[in-house]
Amino acid sequence: MKKIIYICSIVIVALYSCVDPYAADSSYLKDTSALPAASYMERTDSLNVSLWVDLLKYTDLYNSMNLAANYTCFVPSNDAMQAYLAKKGVAKVTDLNMNDAKILVKYHTIKGVLYSSVSFEEGVISDTTATGDYLSTSFQENGGAVRINLEATITKTVKTNNAYIHVLNATLTPVTETIWEKMQSGKFSIFSQAIEAAGYKDKLNTISNIVNNIQYKYHYTLFAVPDSVYNAAGITDFSALVTYLTAGSDYTVASNKLNMYVAYHLFGQQVSYASLAYFTQTDTKRSKNYNTLAVDQLLNITEVNKVLYANYNSTTKVGVKLLEVNRNCKNGVVHIVDGVLPVKIPTPTTLQWELTDYSVLASTLSKYRTSGLTSNYSSQLLPDVATCYKWLSVPDSKPGLYYVIANKNDATPYKALNYDYLRLSLGTYGWVEMTTPTIVAGTYKVTIEHYNLLAAQAQGKIWFIVDGVYLGSQVATQGASKTANQFLKTSVGTITFATTTKHTVRILAADNYTSDLDCLTFTP
Repeated sequence: MKKIIYICSIVIVALYSCVDPYAADSSYLKDTSALPAASYMERTDSLNVSLWVDLLKYTDLYNSMNLAANYTCFVPSNDAMQAYLAKKGVAKVTDLNMNDAKILVKYHTIKGVLYSSVSFEEGVISDTTATGDYLSTSFQENGGAVRINLEATITKTVKTNNAYIHVLNATLTPVTETIWEKMQSGKFSIFSQAIEAAGYKDKLNTISNIVNNIQYKYHYTLFAVPDSVYNAAGITDFSALVTYLTAGSDYTVASNKLNMYVAYHLFGQQVSYASLAYFTQTDTKRSKNYNTLAVDQLLNITEVNKVLYANYNSTTKVGVKLLEVNRNCKNGVVHIVDGVLPVKIPTPTTLQWELTDYSVLASTLSKYRTSGLTSNYSSQLLPDVATCYKWLSVPDSKPGLYYVIANKNDATPYKALNYDYLRLSLGTYGWVEMTTPTIVAGTYKVTIEHYNLLAAQAQGKIWFIVDGVYLGSQVATQGASKTANQFLKTSVGTITFATTTKHTVRILAADNYTSDLDCLTFTP
């Protein structure tokens, strides 16, 4: 199953109330499928969700769910709601704090889209809940039941005239905290002090920002170390961690070992457990290096016997496991680890570098790395927003660059990693330039994965220039087949990197045709 890192700008959807047009019409009892969502839930005893109906009425959202609109409703069963109320220390839904109750309803509701059971794929649901958050889906190995946020399982699905209702065996926990706030639970006092001392508190406490009238929505991945793990390693407080790292005192400098240590536990994008656990079929080593916020430092993730490890040592058979995963936050996700996880230089692994793998795209695009779309998504990139690229179109009237997501019904382009492409429409001798992730020193075979449109002759011709030097031979991204569209992996050449660092790649257009590029793969 492909990885899905899902990450876009959020528009919070409001739910509105109105008079229930079905309230006095008993004829609808004869055919419950004709009822809207709230009326159906109230009048169908076998669904066993009467407490959720009480919650809808308490929050004044009952009539909203009867509007002539589409909804996907994740509804906890009565047993699930009883457990939730007990956890909150109250006897009935009307004892709940009103604001918390409304957030609970909205977090379980997606407005405007109908998701049936067969609509779900491993990863993140394409549309946000009414709180502006994304829910993740996964599949249980035994029976294939759908899990939501790794918290609840769908036990039953029914269709009403305006909604799909998915009954859950547990309530979902609404996302209300930033990553920094998540670290204040009391379990992470040492790591929290390290984050603050190194100057990362504000970054991890910021959800969005407006710069030059452009809104940026931030997403990070944090590998958090709990106090219990530090204590087991003999690190009893923050000063002991500083001593362990031999960090000196100027913690806010990037080269300081404490600063580097904190940044090493951070990715600049949200990466779910499903994404960490995704490896291509040809990757027999089941190992990947991820860029961290520490300059030129990589964190390795390896799968051994279906268990994921960070920085696994194949000689000692020891690595850092993930204790808890996918602790969702307003600005990213937290994975909790069972080791101190110091900075380590990894060995070379196959790197699939998506040409769209930039946090600025995740922060500004309305859709980013979204699975399950029923129509293609395309957004023209603008220089003042897509600052991860520099490009020149020839002539300058050419569109330049597009960010494209393939839809699930178009099987061939949907094979791309995360289903997305960088589309080049630069004109002859136009070019685009970008920076790679950090690549471990070594020699690599380089291939480009791309969508190949059928054509009578080769076109969409491009050259790759790495650090100012032409790499391999010219590549054509269209015309490899005259009869069918294809998703191809085309050889570019071989390259040797003397040091572990980032590199500058320029793609030069050799004709006037477009190219849809997925990723450059570097194979040791």
